[in-house]
Amino acid sequence: MLAPAQSASRAKLTWEWIWRGGALADKKKSLRELGARALVLAQRAHGAADLALNSAELARTAEAARGALVASAPLESLADASTSDLYRQSAYWSLCALAATADPQAGTTYNEGIWDTLDEQLLTAAAGKDRVEALRAALRAGSFIYFAELPASEQAALCQGLRKLAESLIVKVDQPARGVQKILRQRAIRMGLLLCVLGAAGFGLVSLQRAREARNDLALSATWTTSSSMPGGGCTSPAQQCAESPGFFFHTMEEKNPWIEFDLGSEREISAVVLESRPDCCAGRGIPISVDISEDHKTWKSVARQDTDFKTWRASFSTSKARYVRLQAQKVTYLHLNRVRILP
Repeated sequence: MLAPAQSASRAKLTWEWIWRGGALADKKKSLRELGARALVLAQRAHGAADLALNSAELARTAEAARGALVASAPLESLADASTSDLYRQSAYWSLCALAATADPQAGTTYNEGIWDTLDEQLLTAAAGKDRVEALRAALRAGSFIYFAELPASEQAALCQGLRKLAESLIVKVDQPARGVQKILRQRAIRMGLLLCVLGAAGFGLVSLQRAREARNDLALSATWTTSSSMPGGGCTSPAQQCAESPGFFFHTMEEKNPWIEFDLGSEREISAVVLESRPDCCAGRGIPISVDISEDHKTWKSVARQDTDFKTWRASFSTSKARYVRLQAQKVTYLHLNRVRILP
């Protein structure tokens, strides 16, 4: 058996695995260490990349519209040129954001040296080995004029490479924030699993309790009588289920303080009575209702009372000896119930 300290430690580790509080705090701390300046530069990198995506489509739409109005040679396309310039800006802002932790002045002025901090592997992955130098030159010398003067095929090739590079750098800049998001997703998934397990366990416990109560239900073999009986309604004692009366197993006439009484056959120990109201209508007719018990059918003791409407009411009380159980409405009314269970 685990010692209390070991048990507490294991419980703490299990909760940390689910809630991820320590890991999340560490990730948020590393995110704060980036500083406000780095976060601003990261936003600029995202903004330039978003503008590049949107401007490419807008430029092509505008060029198509102009071409439809001018019956001449095909118009020069500047979509890739303008988009390349924006992706270059995005890459620049990302590199500045990565440098801002060590240099708070990063990005305040244009610094060509920032391109020296570029990871060669990212550059090669974006351009391919054959075009690394062309992409490097475009980063250093690029401008809207530079890109516009290039042949259309070169514009398209550089635009594709710059987009890949800008997107890769944004992923690198966002890595701390992505780490936080990853941990939050893990927390959500693991909390969901925990709730599913708890729900299944709760359902299992309820099912076990209901099965145990069904086995121990003293009312199953108890005969019952009522203060009066509505003609044509109800089951025959001791049954509480019958095809001819699906909504209730007994139904009294309207009278003062109507009741149903169960005879357990011998003195038994009981601690609860469960009542189910008629499901189709009139659940409040028997309210208020009391539970009374007796050992000899002469002296009665009230052990529970319900004053508000219910679908199912579990009247629990101190374990008491009784042979007779009476459920009695406390007014002039009808009394009917769908099911009664008497539990030890």
